[in-house]
Amino acid sequence: MDAEADDGVDIKTVEDEGFVPKNEDPAFVTGIFNTGVGFLQQYGWFILLGVLILMYIKSKLDPKIRQMKTKAEDVSFQKKYDPDTAQRRLEAMERARMRLQEEHDAKAAVYAEQQKQKEEEKRKQKIEEWDSFQEGKGYRSKYKPKDESPESSQRNLKPKPKLRQSDYNPLMGGGGAGYRPARRSGGG
Repeated sequence: MDAEADDGVDIKTVEDEGFVPKNEDPAFVTGIFNTGVGFLQQYGWFILLGVLILMYIKSKLDPKIRQMKTKAEDVSFQKKYDPDTAQRRLEAMERARMRLQEEHDAKAAVYAEQQKQKEEEKRKQKIEEWDSFQEGKGYRSKYKPKDESPESSQRNLKPKPKLRQSDYNPLMGGGGAGYRPARRSGGG
């Protein structure tokens, strides 16, 4: 019975196949860990000093590397830059600006003309009112201007909402769910 393992597998049959299961000793893993820790203990300050020196060198060389990259980009841009295309693009932009400016100027002139006409109408109306005042007819005219019909003026005026009834008095009580004090009753 020595030949059988605890799980019922015959060791001789397993050995015949060439595979013998073994328990791995964790000494291999701990050996690597101990070697790494020992290396850091022995050479840790040198590694730290080396990293600091590399960081200092990188900080000193970084601006020069960036400058070299920008020069390389400028050279590649100059190779791609076509002055004729750029000139055409600038001219097209200028034409578009001029066209928009002309449209704006035309709209501004129309608006200014409308404002002058309105001012002229107001001036004429004031002169007419002054003349009627001199004749004794009153300062302001009693009729509404032609452009405003009575129907449109009524549509523009909104009816004021009635907030409360005319016979409402808050001191009189009533009106539904008002406050009513409790009756006084003598001690019972």
